[in-house]
Amino acid sequence: MTEDDVDPEDPRPTGQYPRFADSDWHYVPDELAQTISLGPAGDGEEGQDWVLTYTPEKRDEDDREKILVRLTPRALHELHIGTKDLSVQQRQMGHRAECDLCGEMVDLDRAIPNARGEPCYKRCWAESTGAPDWFSDYV
Repeated sequence: MTEDDVDPEDPRPTGQYPRFADSDWHYVPDELAQTISLGPAGDGEEGQDWVLTYTPEKRDEDDREKILVRLTPRALHELHIGTKDLSVQQRQMGHRAECDLCGEMVDLDRAIPNARGEPCYKRCWAESTGAPDWFSDYV
């Protein structure tokens, strides 16, 4: 597909991406690529979200509206790793960490903090602390 094949009023490729058929699609041709920017939402203070901005093409140039997309630190991380040529395992590293007790990778949504606040498997925590018998029902 070339730039000439794209209809700025209907930029979704015909028959493509049916899951997003009802979503708003925007088109940024080569000459408008310079309207894309990514940077801190505020004055660059620690912890501020970032904003991705761009100006999509419209039939009437006066009708062009700047689009702003707020990116939390996690969303920015996802955008960064999503644009890299990473394997599935490497992409999941943002959602996983090394268990502080056994060294295997643990999903962060299943990890619990150990005494130092580091992520670990529940079973590893139970083994290292001598957890009561009833705790094994939750592991």
